[in-house]
Amino acid sequence: MAKEERVLNSRSILELFGANSNIFIECMKLLNEKTKEEGNFDKNFKLWKVIFNKVYGKDVSIELFIKQTYYTHILKLLMISKLPINGDLNSEEFYNCYISTKLSDLNFYKVDYFFWTSLTKNLIKAIYNVIIDTKIEKEDLFRDLYQNIFVSNLRHKTGEYFTPSILVNEMINYTYEFGYKVLDPSCGSGNFLVNIVIRIIESSKSYQNKQKSILKVYGFDINPLAINTTKINISLILLEYFYSELSDLLNLNIFLMDSLFPDDYQNYSGEDFKSLYNSFDLVIGNPPWLTYKDINNKDYQIKIRELSESLNIKPSSQYITHIELAAVFFYAIPIKFLKKRGIIFFVLPKSTLNGDHCYKFRAFSIFNTNVEIWDFPKNYFFNVNHICLKAEYAGKVNKFSIKDRYPIKTKIFNRNIELKEETSYSSFNIEENGAKLILPLQDIELLTTLQNSIYKKKFFQGATLVPRTLVFFKVIEKFDDVIKISTDPDIESRAKTQWKFTFQDREVEQRFQFKTYLNKDLIPFLLKHKKNIFLPVNEQLDFDLNFLQNYPKALFFYKEINKFYQSHKKQTSSINTLFANLNYWNKLKKQEKNKAFIVVYNASGSNLKSAVINNKNQRIIIGSENYYYSTDSKNEAYYLTAILNAPNLTRHIKLIKSSRHIHKRPFVFPIPLYDKTNEIHKRLARKAIKCQTIVQDLFFKNPSINSEKVRIIINQKLLKIQKLTNQIIFNKV
Repeated sequence: MAKEERVLNSRSILELFGANSNIFIECMKLLNEKTKEEGNFDKNFKLWKVIFNKVYGKDVSIELFIKQTYYTHILKLLMISKLPINGDLNSEEFYNCYISTKLSDLNFYKVDYFFWTSLTKNLIKAIYNVIIDTKIEKEDLFRDLYQNIFVSNLRHKTGEYFTPSILVNEMINYTYEFGYKVLDPSCGSGNFLVNIVIRIIESSKSYQNKQKSILKVYGFDINPLAINTTKINISLILLEYFYSELSDLLNLNIFLMDSLFPDDYQNYSGEDFKSLYNSFDLVIGNPPWLTYKDINNKDYQIKIRELSESLNIKPSSQYITHIELAAVFFYAIPIKFLKKRGIIFFVLPKSTLNGDHCYKFRAFSIFNTNVEIWDFPKNYFFNVNHICLKAEYAGKVNKFSIKDRYPIKTKIFNRNIELKEETSYSSFNIEENGAKLILPLQDIELLTTLQNSIYKKKFFQGATLVPRTLVFFKVIEKFDDVIKISTDPDIESRAKTQWKFTFQDREVEQRFQFKTYLNKDLIPFLLKHKKNIFLPVNEQLDFDLNFLQNYPKALFFYKEINKFYQSHKKQTSSINTLFANLNYWNKLKKQEKNKAFIVVYNASGSNLKSAVINNKNQRIIIGSENYYYSTDSKNEAYYLTAILNAPNLTRHIKLIKSSRHIHKRPFVFPIPLYDKTNEIHKRLARKAIKCQTIVQDLFFKNPSINSEKVRIIINQKLLKIQKLTNQIIFNKV
């Protein structure tokens, strides 16, 4: 009876080596123990930290180093098991080969800092037993393992969002032709490149032509671990299905490089990449989804700002911190690497179509007139709304005007990448150097008939009450005018590692106790819970050191938390004190004159949610997760809350909002000023008051009730509000 062939694919590699596997658990236990024993550990950890600080910022840890060490050893062992020069090794020979072989000897990126120690013979034998005599499947082998070991929060620090294979394959099907010189400028673990190589192998072309095509596949990335993953991924597939000689593997064109600044890499490495400039037929991939403010290095921020300016896509000053790195890639890479009439096809955040910060990006000034959008309006693959954008490079100087590029051919797909509709998107305001929004034509028609509400200037974003661990607290004990406070455990549990700060039994004068709330506690028509915050301010919400001298307990506590803030803030931040951060753009001070009733709604999210806060004697401070408007008119407050909770307003905002951000987009629609003589306005106020009563009762019965559940229960009430809202905003009866 023939022995059943075992297969190594992404799923089986995850099962064998993922975080729940026995091999992972035993290896991590061993490596953690060895950190205390190995003399090489400290030296290699310091070397690794220098390199990966540039990738992840200063939030790198020993735990991450240990996980990357484990992951790299698994890659090395899989590679050794498939090398033809090794033949049929027994477990002892396999171990000796593991000890003696260096990845750098095989022309993989030098990662010697991961080999500060070796796995034991018993562990190598266990790994040998599960990978020997296996067949490699033609697929991205490490996608599941990479995502499993390196959690999404860490990957998202570098803007890395893993692209599903179904989307990768469809993008490649649509644009790649055999023999194309192709580049993924931020290749990550290599899913685009792996699939292109598989396509080449499976073609009916000759061996020589396949080999030439594989050597036209290029990948760049700033992450050494990603580069090694890509190289080994492709090499394993080539060894299994294509190459007969190991020497052929040495020519894989996968390089550790920042593709936005290739000249810097040339200066550093001594290699000449100028021959690659303007030589590619296709640029494809999923560039980093980061904004300017997320970049950890101040010098790099400056470089990105200068580059965006040279590309003529830098946003106006109020949106500078929102410069979209993916948008910079979409312009910079074609200018540097594409041939004229070469194709770029990227997965991008949808904010490139509707964000104010991408106004100039939407000029498509270096591209021909055949720009194309793939949209997935109800079937997103990521938590961040996204599109695919395809364009043909025309050159920095070309004959086309902005209007020549509109309307834009658009395809609407579902989650299975089945084409549901072919349509056109355009902008309702195409100007000389940019476009306001890109939307379906029918939505453009709606928006051109609307005008901004007067309330747009009356609503403000709340204050940046962060870092929360420093200013949020729970009250332990009350005295006459002093309270004893400790860390709020709910806040502490949500804090990023950088801002983990714990205090116990501190005393502060009670006048510095204010109230706020978290966005999760806002549901339609109701604020469920409030939180305590410490603010070192006088009655006018100013920071006055002379005033604070009269309150030594509060002054002592502020000095303590301010010192922690100053020692932990980003190097890129020019905000040098905790109070300056709390009052960024004067958003705290602005709340000094808040009136009796405060209308609040969420600054981001899928759906609007709004409530009225009775501000009498509460000293409520609104945080930056929300926008607010204060009034002494109770009816006006509830009138606005009714409109902001109306389902039709959320539906219309989804047409124009940037990613999950809502900001002031409700007031792009002509919400009229409250008129106490208008019967519809008064009816809306009454319905909101009634809804608040209902939701309060729901909350009393079920304190964990969420917004979605509330909307389901009060759906009929919301539909009546929607009908009235249609009449006063959208002129629908």
